[in-house]
Amino acid sequence: MDLIADTSYLIGLWRGQSWAISYAVSNPSKSLGIPWIVLGEFWHGSVRAGHDPKMVSEFLAVGLPLIDPAPIIPVYAQICFKLQSDPVYKLIGQNDLWIASVAVALNKPLLTRNSRHFISIPDIRLEVLQP
Repeated sequence: MDLIADTSYLIGLWRGQSWAISYAVSNPSKSLGIPWIVLGEFWHGSVRAGHDPKMVSEFLAVGLPLIDPAPIIPVYAQICFKLQSDPVYKLIGQNDLWIASVAVALNKPLLTRNSRHFISIPDIRLEVLQP
């Protein structure tokens, strides 16, 4: 596994947006890890949009599901502790803190289109996609 996928990247792929497709085509050998939080966010959106669950399941095979939170929980606690006195902490959604924690714990870059959600996270490496 080379990268951790953020929900923004998966949505771009699902919608066939050129920036996401271009990245995937240009990096065919890079494998994706998909955190349980990202899976939940993506499934939530697909249910709201009425997408076929079988198609969603097949699409999500694009990456390796990361569903074990045990190694992530201590990293999440450290990140929250480091940020809690910073006003930016209240601006970062809890799901984004969890997603960032997965990337930091596994020491992999986070592939995202939303750098502003993650830029304040200590020790995170970002691979930011532009539309």
